[in-house]
Amino acid sequence: MARPVQFSDADLRAHLAPPGNPLQIFVSPVAWRSVGYCLTSMIVGLAALFAGIVGVLVLPLVTWATANVERTRLVVLGLPRLSPLPRSRVRHPWDLRGFTDGNLAVWGITVLFALIDLVPGTAWAGAVSALARSLVVVYGGPAALVDRILAVVGLLLVLMGGLYGAWALASAQALLIDLQLRPHSDLSRKVDELTTSRRELVDVFAAERRRIEHDLHDGAQQHLVLLSMQLGEADYALGQGRIEDARSALAAAQASVEAATTALRETVRGIHPQLLTDRGLVAAVRELAERQPLGVHVEVSGERAPSEQLSLAAYYLVSEAFTNIVKHSGASTATVRLTLDDPLRVEVYDDGHGGAEIRPGHGLSGLVERTRALGGGVWLTSPPGGPTLLRASFPNPS
Repeated sequence: MARPVQFSDADLRAHLAPPGNPLQIFVSPVAWRSVGYCLTSMIVGLAALFAGIVGVLVLPLVTWATANVERTRLVVLGLPRLSPLPRSRVRHPWDLRGFTDGNLAVWGITVLFALIDLVPGTAWAGAVSALARSLVVVYGGPAALVDRILAVVGLLLVLMGGLYGAWALASAQALLIDLQLRPHSDLSRKVDELTTSRRELVDVFAAERRRIEHDLHDGAQQHLVLLSMQLGEADYALGQGRIEDARSALAAAQASVEAATTALRETVRGIHPQLLTDRGLVAAVRELAERQPLGVHVEVSGERAPSEQLSLAAYYLVSEAFTNIVKHSGASTATVRLTLDDPLRVEVYDDGHGGAEIRPGHGLSGLVERTRALGGGVWLTSPPGGPTLLRASFPNPS
């Protein structure tokens, strides 16, 4: 259920924004993270430059490796790590595909900022070291109070200037790196999610097929076998001239036919409820709620009718939630809230004892993947002792 944190452009800039009060720069986490980022930039950039010069024939591999290091190094600034590209994209060290996906540009940015950071970084470190030594001398000797104050103020100003400089350089580099890499990382992450979803949906379909087979075997098939036996009894009774016994057998056979029909209707309803097609999501959910062995209240707001595909996904989500509530929660009441808008929102609340979770291979996990395949998301809140709230959201454009 957990997904990597994703920053938008606005989130990125807000996270890297310096404090409004200059004095707060000394306690700003971003400022000191920026110093660490610039320091590692010099190390990584000079290493990338050296590797590129020495291993010019394997430069595609160098650029690919540098880009993946930069994806990880964003965490120094407190930013989320970008998804790495698969190693299979570069089949051998001189594979030109190593230059793609923004890797070559990132290698150039990394080398450039290493050289840029080196000059002011060295000068700033030297100035801070010199001022610190002079401060020790001033406070260790018979210096005047004014000299001591000037030494402290000078050190603070140099520190402030260095922190702002580190913030500016680190922010510029991080924004450029993010601009180059995030589109490719997002694409790679989505491909991985789709691959995982496809694999899990295959398992879900297999489980659904087994459920249908089980329902047919335990439902309609048993009634049909009984029907065959009852018709045999009726035929035998007629051959013996026992009319009343034949009538009784035929009456039992008719009951078996009705039971088999009911079982088949329930199986078909589990595959695709006809009411959902005929009257829509709200009517189908209300009918589903009426068939539950506990009190269910259905609340509906909004007027944007979802597509049949969205309606089916939402219906199955509610149905599976009801199944879990009845089997495991011990709840006495439940509430379903449908918001027919964009996005389509579905909430199922129960007053049970809680402790529910979405586990791979179980009913809700397949519905979660189906929801994600439609561009939506599912969230489950179920602390021990309850209550439990299952929420889902689906894009529902007009």
